Amino acid sequence: MPRAPLTVDKVQEFIGETVYDPYGRVAGRLVSFESDVDGTVQNVVVETESRDVRFIPAEAIEIKEGRIIVWPEWKVVAHKVIASYQRALKRLKGLEDMYSRNEIPSVVYHEMRKRLNASLSRLKDEAKKLREMINRRMHDIEDNNLKLDRAIANLKVSYMAGEIGEKAYKTAIEHLRGAKDSNTRELEDLKATKSKVEALESGALDLVKSKPAESKTEAKKQPEPSKAPASPIQGLQPIPVKVIEG
Repeated sequence: MPRAPLTVDKVQEFIGETVYDPYGRVAGRLVSFESDVDGTVQNVVVETESRDVRFIPAEAIEIKEGRIIVWPEWKVVAHKVIASYQRALKRLKGLEDMYSRNEIPSVVYHEMRKRLNASLSRLKDEAKKLREMINRRMHDIEDNNLKLDRAIANLKVSYMAGEIGEKAYKTAIEHLRGAKDSNTRELEDLKATKSKVEALESGALDLVKSKPAESKTEAKKQPEPSKAPASPIQGLQPIPVKVIEG
């Protein structure tokens, strides 16, 4: 379902508050926003922990459970592609159903089918780019998890060797495990999104390959099978025989 527009009234309440990504990571602090004269927010301004400023489009922002959530780029792209794909497939299925019931002329059907095929072709290219983006992000997270595992292992060794105290160990291990938990949640989201895109592509392929039922009024008449020519013998009449008695 499409999300409601982000408005100034909603966003201004969170100025100065910490913003997060959907997986619990801190993305920074909301410091400002840009809006149109009708009060619709176009971008929010987030100050990161490194004191940089990011202008994030409103389509990547969600207000959830009293927090400002910033979606990663791959998730914003996925939301658009999946919604467009689902809409195109529903339209294509509806068109095929109408044509099979003789509710639209053949000329209109083929014109609409051509436009929908062009849209699906474009969406197929976008879905391919999205899957590549997802694969790259999954690879980055897996690399980061290896680094976290190494850091956790070194921390445990130092703790067991008595090099750091229990308080420092618990604080550090909590941060490291929290980071890994966030990675796990994002990986699950990435895999689920990738599967959904692949399922949509498969559904599009099935619809494109299928042939609509032929219209009864427009179906071509099949030629009747030709009869085999009569043989010369069948075409001759019997010769009358007259017996003359002597």
